[in-house]
Amino acid sequence: MSKGYLTLFFRFALGLSLLLALTACKQQNEAATEAQPYARQTLTSQAVLPTRTTGQANSREKPTPLPAIPPTPNQLTPTNLGASSADLNNVVVEVWQPWSGDAGDVFKETLEAYSRINQWGIRVHVKSFPDFGSLDEAMDTAISTHDLPDVVVDYGYQARQWDAREVLIDLTPYVNDPVWGLTKGEQADFLQNFWSEDIVQDPAINLQERLGIPFYRSAYALFYNQSWATEMGFTSPPATPRDFKEQACAAAQELSVQNGGKGEGEGGWLVTPQPATLVGWIYAMGGNLIQNGSDSYTFNTAKSQAALEYIKDLQNSGCAWDDSTLYPTDEFANRRALFIVGSLYDIPSQLAAFNQAGNADTWAVIPFPSDNKPVVVTYGPSLMITGSTPARQLADWLVVKWLVYPPNLTQWVKVTGTYPTRQSVLGYLSENGETGAPWTQALELLPDGRAEPGLASWSILRWALNDTLDELLSPQLSEERIPGLLENLDSLAAEVVNQLP
Repeated sequence: MSKGYLTLFFRFALGLSLLLALTACKQQNEAATEAQPYARQTLTSQAVLPTRTTGQANSREKPTPLPAIPPTPNQLTPTNLGASSADLNNVVVEVWQPWSGDAGDVFKETLEAYSRINQWGIRVHVKSFPDFGSLDEAMDTAISTHDLPDVVVDYGYQARQWDAREVLIDLTPYVNDPVWGLTKGEQADFLQNFWSEDIVQDPAINLQERLGIPFYRSAYALFYNQSWATEMGFTSPPATPRDFKEQACAAAQELSVQNGGKGEGEGGWLVTPQPATLVGWIYAMGGNLIQNGSDSYTFNTAKSQAALEYIKDLQNSGCAWDDSTLYPTDEFANRRALFIVGSLYDIPSQLAAFNQAGNADTWAVIPFPSDNKPVVVTYGPSLMITGSTPARQLADWLVVKWLVYPPNLTQWVKVTGTYPTRQSVLGYLSENGETGAPWTQALELLPDGRAEPGLASWSILRWALNDTLDELLSPQLSEERIPGLLENLDSLAAEVVNQLP
């Protein structure tokens, strides 16, 4: 790819053709890279996270035992959902999900169990897709033919696109219903930053609506070779960007000496092309991508500029490098990088890479260091319900409740290695000895979680950040031209937002 100042992405004429091309690119990339439950999700910059001294510590205690199935609702209490238990008999709920392998099997088995044991005769049919991109394409077809599934698992930005087409129902009445809903305690059991992500403002009626129930979350963080850092004299992970540069440069210098001066930058931070790289450093510098709760982006800010300048300085100092032909997990396992950015999904493959390399080094999952507040970038899908009849929607809601029931959610988190969305699940995991070192470290970073944007346009703009990172790392791009990159991002974002429904 040419690395001139204005990339092909920014030279395209903005308009409907750009949106279609980018949407196709998004689906192809997701189909190629997200056979696992790879995900990205919404912005809640003001979300209240559990603290390490209160919510996080308490949530790891042994939870109150729960029965195998949720208790039967008190159906004598009035309900406003327009359906009763008598209407649920033999209702068939079709659920669309994007996983294969162990994750797909656990998801399907969980719902097969519900078909067997629920007292209303609700039957669940699961339709599986190889990835989120394939599911999204199928949904587009289903919307045009009016042949929709009942429950869909997908990202918040996708939910907002479907909501604009009046496909999804507001789940607020179901959550708060005195018969079929979630109690105040059950609602409080959800980690509140995740719980608030699916709430959006409906401008047509000036009210909030809930488009989904958070299923699970993953996160992007830094993988850090503790053993190597200790050998170089560093006694703790980097806490600030200054610390990060010092350790990255030390590793690059050490590897350069070993290689006789070859491989400039190798050994420090291996930069990988994923939106979370820029998002993580912008957040770490105290920046935002969406200003003051608006529905548009502001990339061209002093803090975003500081983040890009910091990355460029690491490269110019010979402490960061990029090579798209390499496998980051292998480079990290073979001590050719002290740091890489990875997700929770990458932990198993990273462990396997160390085993294959015969490397007994200890490595850790750490947040993006910050002078303000350390950050891990969270993302993940939610459970959504399409509009149909009151009886079917009530059956759909009961299936959603079953999927996020803590014992079932615990099994899901164990097979996927992701963050649970409910505090009580942390207790079940602790009780069952789920203490694999890197994943346990990642759990301790829950208070540092901050989500990717959740606007409908993020499905397109997240790929623009990849292009910006590629441009930033071009040897021909000087630091003085960084504001131009951010100005172009703002222009592109405004055009994309204006052309989406």
